Order: sequence, then C-alpha cells, then structure tokens
Amino acid sequence: MAEGTFVNLGCRTNAAETDEVGWLLRDARNFVVVNSCTVTTAADRDTRKAVSRARREHPDAALVLMGCYVDGHPGDTLGADLVVPNAWKRAPLGIERDGEVEPPGTRRSRYVLKVQDGCDNRCTFCIVWQTRGRSLSRFLPYLEARARGAARAGYREVVLTGIDLGSYRGGLAPLVRRLLEAAAPARVRLSSIDPSHVDADLARLLEHPRLCPHLHLPLQSGSDRVLARMRRRYDLARFERAVGLARAVRPDLALTGDIMVGFPGETREDFERTLEVIERARFMDLHVFRFSPRPRTAAARHPDQVPAEEAHERSRQAIELGQRLGAEYQRGFAGRPLDVIWDRVAQNRIRGVSENYLTVSAPSEGRRAGQLERFTFEPAA
Repeated sequence: MAEGTFVNLGCRTNAAETDEVGWLLRDARNFVVVNSCTVTTAADRDTRKAVSRARREHPDAALVLMGCYVDGHPGDTLGADLVVPNAWKRAPLGIERDGEVEPPGTRRSRYVLKVQDGCDNRCTFCIVWQTRGRSLSRFLPYLEARARGAARAGYREVVLTGIDLGSYRGGLAPLVRRLLEAAAPARVRLSSIDPSHVDADLARLLEHPRLCPHLHLPLQSGSDRVLARMRRRYDLARFERAVGLARAVRPDLALTGDIMVGFPGETREDFERTLEVIERARFMDLHVFRFSPRPRTAAARHPDQVPAEEAHERSRQAIELGQRLGAEYQRGFAGRPLDVIWDRVAQNRIRGVSENYLTVSAPSEGRRAGQLERFTFEPAA
C-alpha cells in the first residue's frame, strides 16, 4: 500500500478529526487509521468489523485505532498496533502552517471544523460524555486560522461541529460572528445544537447572507416526561421557543433533527405527543432512532423497556411523517434558485447540498466536488 488509508465511523466531529490526522500524516505511507464510534452496540460492531477488514486487506500496514471505542473499551486494542484515546486529539493540529488546508475533493467537498469537544451533560441514554470527557473549547485564533485556510484552499462552506457545539466558551453567537468574517467568502453551517443553546443572538445571525438557514436540533422526544427521564437540558417549551426565534428571522428555515422512539417508559401518549411536535415544528428531515440499551448508561437499567415490535412501529410512523414533511418543504422550493455545493459523483451524476440542506442532483460533466453553483431546484419525482 503506497499511501495511508482512513476509515471514519460515527459523527461529524470524528470526520473533522480524521481530516486533521490525515493532514499530519500526509507524508506517511503504509498505514490504516480507523477512527471509531461507540455510541451504540451496533457502532461497536461496526468498529470491530472495520478493524478486522483493515487487517485482512492491508496485512503489512501499521494499524491505528482511535476514537470513542478506545475510551469506551479500555484495554481492548482489537489487535491494533497503536491506540489513540480521545484526550490525545484535543490539541489544535496543523496551525504551524497558518491553517494550511487540503483542497476540496481531497477528502470531502465541505470543510468540517471542530470547535469544541466533550460534554458536561449526562443524558441517561448516552455513553459519549464518558468517552469524550468534559466540555473543552478550542482556541479562537486557531479556529480563525483554520477557517481562513479553508477559504483560501477553495472551500465554499465551513461546517462548525463539536460534541456539544453550543457549549463553546464565550457563547456560540460570538464565535459564529468571528468565523463568518474569517471564512469569507465561504458560507458557514452549524451542525447539531442543543435547543437550550439557541438564543435571540444566535437566531439574529441567521439574517447573515453567509450563515446557512439550517438548524439541526436533536429534539429526541416531544414529551416532557420522557425528556426529563432522558435528562435533557430543555423541555418542550424551550425547544419550541428556539424554533420560534429562528423562524421569526428565517421563515424558510431548514429544520432537521433527531428523534428517539421506544425510550424506556415511553407510552403511546408520549409518542403521539412527539408526532404532534414534529408536525408543528415542520421538520424537513429527521434521523429516527430506536432506543437500544447501551451498557454503562442509566437508561439501560430501567425496568420498563418498550417491546421491540412496538418500537419498530413507532419508528415507522415517525419516519413516514418526516418523509411527508420533507416532501412538503421541497415542493416549496420548486423552481427557485439555490446555491449548491457539489459533492459526490455516481453514474455520471453529481449530488450536492444547498444552503438550506436540500439535496440536488445534476449531470457531472463540467462540475467538481467543492464547486459552488447557483442551480434551479426541482424536487425529485
């Protein structure tokens, strides 16, 4: 194997870290880095499979295992030559060259910038706060250098990410203002934000022409009783206030989110409330998850687990509702020009994403990953 290979699993923060390590190892050869995930038992299985496949396909390469699996399973190296815990990844990487960044298309079409790590919340279903540690914010001059480097390299979108993005020290809105300036002419997109972190200052920034009119709010449940058992930092009123603040500034806001169904003790009435909230909030895209007990979490010990058949049915209903709302949102933009950043090519077609998170497809000829194009949107048939 002449060059190194990277296998990225899990969240967008992992993707940012993989890119940083890729830059550090740009002159290295004959290695495989698996950046792992342990958020669910299924993620653990994916990590073990990825390591096994890497060893099988690249038997002579140095195998590096990093990410949350390492911290979630101390001492279990899976046969890797080197294991890298999350604590080793917290130091800013790559600033030595004033934020020099690989060009679009090298790894991805949009630049993913990790601004924060860790989480001080203790959600009862989550293992990540144990593997990532307390919330830590990256040094602002470093982030500005990376944003400038991304724009200079040709990226036209910078995605801000973190394990608990909204807990950035000093506030998310001041950070976004500084990075909008540093990233010019690129636009800026926020990844997942806890609803409790959406305030009036952040909502007002959605007026900025280069801040994508898109929020991803991990609602999880529309029932205050379930949210309390999950130990979330918000209730339904706080979530709806966040949506209201954002829509007052951008009525065409693209709202995406996460929903967990079948959490222990979730009744049919709780679930019906969740469906009502989804419809009222007008989500345009949903990630729907069925609860699965995660060892070392409080929720796994709850006795009132929802039967699997019922959880599957609730998942089906939530997914169908999300698809209907997504189709309605898409129809509202039919024939309208959108600013699309092109991404991946498959079968002579290229897919891209607009500022309001709509997926667009077009002939690939004359288009490249990372390119920004004004494109008339037509919903998929």
